[in-house]
Amino acid sequence: MGTAFARNLLDDGYETVIFSKCGNNVAALEAAGAKAAMKWIDLAHCEIVISMVPDDEATDSVSISLANVLDTHAIHISMSTISPDASRRASERHSRLGQGYVAAPVLGNPDLAAARKLYILAAGPDEYVERSLPLLDRLGQRIFNVGQNPELANTFKLAGNALTAATLQSMGEVLAFLHKAGVDPKVAFSVFTESLFDGKVHKAYGRKIVEQRYSPPGMTLPLAVKDLRLALAEAEQLSVPMPVASVVRDRLVAAVARGWEDLDWSALGKLAEFSAGI
Repeated sequence: MGTAFARNLLDDGYETVIFSKCGNNVAALEAAGAKAAMKWIDLAHCEIVISMVPDDEATDSVSISLANVLDTHAIHISMSTISPDASRRASERHSRLGQGYVAAPVLGNPDLAAARKLYILAAGPDEYVERSLPLLDRLGQRIFNVGQNPELANTFKLAGNALTAATLQSMGEVLAFLHKAGVDPKVAFSVFTESLFDGKVHKAYGRKIVEQRYSPPGMTLPLAVKDLRLALAEAEQLSVPMPVASVVRDRLVAAVARGWEDLDWSALGKLAEFSAGI
């Protein structure tokens, strides 16, 4: 998703510096006009740095490194799906040095990122959110300001992923049920998504399930397991039971156990068919 962000910002004429530890897509982005950073100090002049990394550990590493090189009042926008605690740590780390931190995780997938159709959940001190808005406006179709505490954006994101995962599980179950009863899955999909179940998640992921199009993944199963784990951990801290999310997490783990770790999380539909003996 970070590659899509960089391409869109380049298209809009922003001076864009990219830093990728794994080197993915660096050459292509350089050819499009980006400058490649070789070390953290190469980002020292940036007014705003956007990070998109897979987990809490990576976010801690990035925020520590950025805090050591960014100027006072520079802003770190974290668009990663991480725990509220990790977001809180990053915010405190930057604040101690007079730097800004905005959490801005997204609802959407890499295709929506490329098309600037993401929904962005932004949270942080008003001053830093306001300064970040012109940039965030270029990356999505709508920005929701969910508060001044950055961790609230991450809590929202985890809740959204728990809701999406529950929908994928439900879609997989009912499509497998109807398939085994003799209904063409494409017919079942059309009936549902052209009546009461016409939401974006039902349509986008339901189609993947019906077409058995689980690769390339928008989000891999292991990342989905991580997100449900983080959501359930936060819910436990708040004493909020989430029985449906718990079941769906176990189904995601079961899919990974079958060796499907490279598949999209909509492969919950594939698991539903397997469980039904289809």
